[in-house]
Amino acid sequence: MRVLFAGSPDVALPGLRALLETSCDVVGVITQPAQPVGRKRILTDTPVGRFAQAEHLPLATPRDTPGILECVREWKPDIAVVVAYGRLLPPSVLEAVSQGWWNVHFSLLPRWRGAAPVPHAILAGDDTTGVTLFRLDSGLDTGAVALTQRHHIAPDDTATTLLTKLSEIAVGPVVELVARLEDGDVPLTPQSGQPSFAPKPGTNFGQLDWREDDAALYRRFRAATAQPGAFTSRLDSSSRVNILSLAPARNHAPVAPGHLALREGDVFVGTGGAPLLLDTVQPAGKAAMSAQDWFRGLPRGVTLGG
Repeated sequence: MRVLFAGSPDVALPGLRALLETSCDVVGVITQPAQPVGRKRILTDTPVGRFAQAEHLPLATPRDTPGILECVREWKPDIAVVVAYGRLLPPSVLEAVSQGWWNVHFSLLPRWRGAAPVPHAILAGDDTTGVTLFRLDSGLDTGAVALTQRHHIAPDDTATTLLTKLSEIAVGPVVELVARLEDGDVPLTPQSGQPSFAPKPGTNFGQLDWREDDAALYRRFRAATAQPGAFTSRLDSSSRVNILSLAPARNHAPVAPGHLALREGDVFVGTGGAPLLLDTVQPAGKAAMSAQDWFRGLPRGVTLGG
């Protein structure tokens, strides 16, 4: 079985590594082109790109449909496996691989179709998610399903930790799919149920409005961590404060929404419900620091807004 792999970020790597350990032949890898990263805008390859180079795998970074089709013509794959590649594939590309393009999606479709299923599942308060492996068609995550695997969302999972867990869980379905395709036995099931959609979070996705209740705020913090990041602002200066670590507080006296309280060495911030424990912050233009050190340097009476 000749396999083309398409993926870009770290979460795509477990699937690629698993394929390399099977009897299939990974004939080539496509990933997104290198992008400028950091303040110095250093051109940086994707994690998948770096891994493929280290493993001496055939690698391409096509920028358009003709480039992808050229890879297919050169490598002649039987199937293509996609994990977070980062590009929609048109019908001409889907039809170019004889046994199809198969996508790993980090939700139980049709719930959370789209680019960011994990943060939206956390924000919505879902307690269960999973992995769906389906055959790509021309719709947005609408293809027929080959395999699924469910997973419980832990109460403290962030988007980053949950996505990492799901990327490892996806290894089993990916290996099973290849084995089934080699045997010629892959039953497909059309998606059923009401779909929900998960667009890529905007820059304000992680903005915390302390008038909301503590449960909703904690979900938003988890959903936005680590990208695009949770944040608030000081009402006295309008300066941004990134919230790097936040947790529920147990049996704590009420604090007014957005107000700060230092008690027994811990910093609490008030919400529309119970207070939340503020652990690590990053003020604008500064390095990350403990909430206690930050609080001690604030003028008296500082409160937080949205």
